[in-house]
Parts: sequence; structure tokens; C-alpha cells
Amino acid sequence: MTALSIVLDIVLILISLVLIVSVLMQEGQRQGLGAISGGAETFFGKGKAKGIEAKLAKITKIAAVAFIILAIAATIVVSHNTPAAPATVEEAVEDVEEAVDEAAEDAEEAVDDAAEDTEDAVDEAAEDAEDAVDEAAEGAEEAVDEAADAVEETADEAADAVEETADEAADAAEEAAAE
Repeated sequence: MTALSIVLDIVLILISLVLIVSVLMQEGQRQGLGAISGGAETFFGKGKAKGIEAKLAKITKIAAVAFIILAIAATIVVSHNTPAAPATVEEAVEDVEEAVDEAAEDAEEAVDDAAEDTEDAVDEAAEDAEDAVDEAAEGAEEAVDEAADAVEETADEAADAVEETADEAADAAEEAAAE
């Protein structure tokens, strides 16, 4: 839908409302027996009523003509904006082939984009895994260093204990030999 089509439709709706209201406000043309005797209206009442009736009749005629003209204009605008149907089967087949080619290109682009996204995700996961392995290796190295320090400390303590025990044994042997 074009802007012109929308504007024409809105104006057409407004004119149709004016037409409906002006027709509903008019009095009926059939007055029955009251038309013969002049009815209950006085001379001045009739003049006033005829003035309003004449204005409503004029508004109705103008609104009806405008409605018809705008309806035709709206039809012309819509018909010119509608794409024409292919004239031959060959043209229809070509249109379908073009649409299929465009859809295939769009699908290929989508697959390429998905492949790039997947590759990026794999690279990111590999980097995260490498970081985790590095952190684990550092943690293991620290644990090995701590264990080596603990073993060295324990070995030193054991050597001191053995030396102390050997000294005590030597002292005990000397005392036993001295007695």
C-alpha cells in the first residue's frame, strides 16, 4: 500500500460518513395526507425546514459525487501499484527460478554465517580449554613443589632423628664400655 492509497482510503471513509449522516438527517419525502392539507407546519416552519432540507440535499449530492470519484481514483491507484502477473508460462518459470536462486543464495549466506559463528565458538572454547590446562599445570607444579619441600623437610627431620639416635646409641655404647 502506498501513501497515496492510504490517504485516498481515509478520505473515502470520511466522505462516506458525511454521506451517511446527511442521508439519515433528511426527512422522508412521503408525507401522506399531511401533504394535501399542509400538515401541522406553519408557513415559517416550512421555510425553515425547506432550507435545512435543501442544504442536506446539496451536501448529500456533493458527498455522493465525491464518494464515486474517490472510489474510482482509489481503484486506479491500487491497480497501478499491484505487480502485473506474468504474461506467459515461461516468464512464470523464470520468476520462480529467480526466486529459487535468491533463496539458495540466502541459505548459502546463512550457512556461511553459521559456520563462521561455529568456528568462532570452537576457537573460543579451545582458548578457554588451553587456559584451564595452563592453570591446572601451574596448580600441579605448585603441588609438586610443595610435596618436594615436604619430602625434603621430612627427610631432614628423619636424618636429624637418625643422627640423634646414632649419637644416643654411641653415647650409650661409650658409657657401657666405660663401665
